[in-house]
Amino acid sequence: MKRLLSLLITLALIMGCLPALAEDPAPIPVIPEEDLSPTPKGIHHYMLICIDSWKTDLKKTGNHTDGMVLVTVDEYAQRVMLTSFIRDMLIQRPDGDFGRLNNVMDYFGREKGGIEALVKTINTHFDLRIEDFIVVDFQQVQNIVDAIGGVDITITSREAQYLKNYPISASATTPALSGAGTYHFSGYAAVIYMRMRKVANIEGETQDVGRTRRARIVLTSIADSLKDISYDQALALLDTVIANTIYTSMTTDDLFEALDLAMELKGTEIEQIRMPVDGTFKPMPVAGMATQQIDYIANREALHEFILDSFVVVEDWE
Repeated sequence: MKRLLSLLITLALIMGCLPALAEDPAPIPVIPEEDLSPTPKGIHHYMLICIDSWKTDLKKTGNHTDGMVLVTVDEYAQRVMLTSFIRDMLIQRPDGDFGRLNNVMDYFGREKGGIEALVKTINTHFDLRIEDFIVVDFQQVQNIVDAIGGVDITITSREAQYLKNYPISASATTPALSGAGTYHFSGYAAVIYMRMRKVANIEGETQDVGRTRRARIVLTSIADSLKDISYDQALALLDTVIANTIYTSMTTDDLFEALDLAMELKGTEIEQIRMPVDGTFKPMPVAGMATQQIDYIANREALHEFILDSFVVVEDWE
């Protein structure tokens, strides 16, 4: 009897030391493709997907998506909008199982339509009809940023210290990094800046939330640097983008149409939002994965209000 009592006490102590089991995630209210809302006339969506690699082979595994930013252009309202998606949001894959957003492409693989599965996942979770997308990796982002001559970025002292410790060369920024301030970043330095997660940015954000803002900052800086670009210079830049694209759904005609639209709206103030918005997500460990459980209904409403609000300029939703 004493041995049995001792065993029960030991088991109780052991169980008390174990981490709590993850709660079951709530059902995700995905929308069937046939029920997705139509894209309003004059609005164009372009999905930018960056793979977590410096040299990508889509035939191999391990191609997780490091950055996902939707560029939305409203040619009637003369608006350009950026929507960034955090990588670790809990989603329902097209096969019905739970997963992380940044794992969808790799899970299905290139030959099974992994990129298209990722775009489909974003569409069915956020009620969008994205058809046009471009896939790049870190090296290609570096090449594109270098092709435009670099970008201006304002950083905190902690960000500066991180970059110096990484390390990046003294010539990677102008002037050489010394502390908080605004610097002209080369392509390599811009990529390293965008990938930071553990260091708070100027808004105090860390992890994927901070990383998504950094991606939007770089894209906005690129747009600002091109506000006086000529059509011939834009054509040369388009050639650079095409040469530094792993895969795209867009035809040559699609790319030239997007270029014409960009030239029409160059200099337009860039508006931004992050998915998910504050107060609509919480940590949710699932099957050994660190994920964020999202209130998709609230975020669909926030995103559609942002995109369709042609009368009030919204700089950010945070």
